[in-house]
Amino acid sequence: MTQPLRGVETKPCDAPPRSGRHAAGRFRDDSAKTEVHTVSYRSSQNPSYWTTDFQLGQDDIEFLQEFLQSRERPALENDLVQALVEASFRREEQRIRKELARGAIYPPKTSYQVGQSVVFPQMDFAVGAITAMRPGANPEHGDFDVITVKFEQGKARFFAANLKTPHKLNLPAGDDGFANEEITGAEKILERHGREMRSRLRDQMMGLAGSPFVNLGRYWSLSSLLTEVHIGHLNIAEAAIDVGGAPLATSDILPELGLPREVPPALAAFSVDLALSQDERFVDVGAESREWYLERLMPKEAMDTPRRLQHLAESYDRSALGVPMLQLEWEMDDEWSEGDMAGANGAKPAQVEIALIYPHRRSGTLPLTQRTTSLFPVREGKRSMITFIDGRWGKRFTGWVVPEGRYVCGLSQWYEEHGIPVGGHVVLERTENPAEVVIDLKPHRSKREWVRVARVESHQLKFTMQKHMIACDYDETMIVAEADTASTDDLRRKLYSQAVTVYQLVDDMAPQLMGLSTQGTVHAKTVYSAINLLRRTAPGPVFAALMNNPRFQATGGGEFSMARH
Repeated sequence: MTQPLRGVETKPCDAPPRSGRHAAGRFRDDSAKTEVHTVSYRSSQNPSYWTTDFQLGQDDIEFLQEFLQSRERPALENDLVQALVEASFRREEQRIRKELARGAIYPPKTSYQVGQSVVFPQMDFAVGAITAMRPGANPEHGDFDVITVKFEQGKARFFAANLKTPHKLNLPAGDDGFANEEITGAEKILERHGREMRSRLRDQMMGLAGSPFVNLGRYWSLSSLLTEVHIGHLNIAEAAIDVGGAPLATSDILPELGLPREVPPALAAFSVDLALSQDERFVDVGAESREWYLERLMPKEAMDTPRRLQHLAESYDRSALGVPMLQLEWEMDDEWSEGDMAGANGAKPAQVEIALIYPHRRSGTLPLTQRTTSLFPVREGKRSMITFIDGRWGKRFTGWVVPEGRYVCGLSQWYEEHGIPVGGHVVLERTENPAEVVIDLKPHRSKREWVRVARVESHQLKFTMQKHMIACDYDETMIVAEADTASTDDLRRKLYSQAVTVYQLVDDMAPQLMGLSTQGTVHAKTVYSAINLLRRTAPGPVFAALMNNPRFQATGGGEFSMARH
């Protein structure tokens, strides 16, 4: 990794230093001033060396190739970075010792001779030859010499020598400046800068022209170490998965392919994984290891986010919410809410209860929120196949974790079988198997209850109260039914094309919902639930629209009414 030259700067002097002091290592003679900026002698001690200035040099590339070549298995990215940092430290130490052997270390107090080689640690151990010497002139420092040093790279510079007055670059006899040097080692470097280094290393390794490196997820190897996996092998893998009707681990696919036996098993598996990942027929759905499935066998909602779940972000005045509304937002735990209060303590609850909103109820999905995420095998950029276990009947069925869309799908039939309404409470429970989750509801005796019903009239959503049969526990502030799903879908698409804002929807719906109450009020959660029939939005924009609209006023406890003017 290359670094710019650091160390001693010289420039014409335009003013004498303060009497009796050597601020910033400065002194003056009649014709030149030497201004010394002390920095760490080692490039590795500068944080930018590992971050903003991080560049793969040829030595680094060769080291990484040798490191991977010596292994019979792919290397974890963390191990690759650690090995590179440790190798950089070793090379730096060797270079320093080599440069120090080429000449005397420069301190200002030493006398020198023309033709002598001098090493300047402050200048990244640059080596220069003394080409001239003359007396210096500064009464404050007494007699001293000014040496002219010609470097192997760069112009000649002037330095003080035989200086009798104290100077911070002077070291005790026999001290080369390294014996007591405090060094931040490789472990601390990785702790402080490991994340950024991994990102930069990844980009630079893959950005090399004709890069010899291959990468899959957190693993790296060399293309020269991999065995060929051709189209015939891929067709065999497809057939094996198709016949089994279930995902297959790489270890189960390998015996079917007949790859050369001399290839180490870990490299053979990596070769297959890489080839399958580059073929659009296959999807890695493993929860903890690589398991391969066929895209054509997966439900559509596991591959493409349903339109009802597509979050439409909108800027809003978050400062208008205030502490009570922010607390309410946190309690609701919407997957698209701002902030991370819900997961701030890193807790992994054994059980989580949520109230379904319309987009998830219609799509047969569950939200991946700060709380629910801990129950599922979530891997960045990767869908995972899981098993749901019905807490009522013990029935097992397949679900799919989709991290990019922030949801888990595969629940449509379960919702229908149990008659879960919008606003219904769903209980999720952790099991010992990370790929299995118990899903349940809180049942009560079926009875007809008054609920809000949305109906499309004159290109608007209108609300009335009607009795519906309900057989489970639910959040009364969020329950809402719809008269006709097709009409709701048509209106949602129309409003999307017209770019109708959350503020406009709240302005239209909130008064209607207030009219359903004998008190003339509506809870903020009710407005949020109703808005989500037509637009997938988090609570924040809805709450801000209620707070900022002069037609409404907060009455406490999350309730709003029409303002009295």
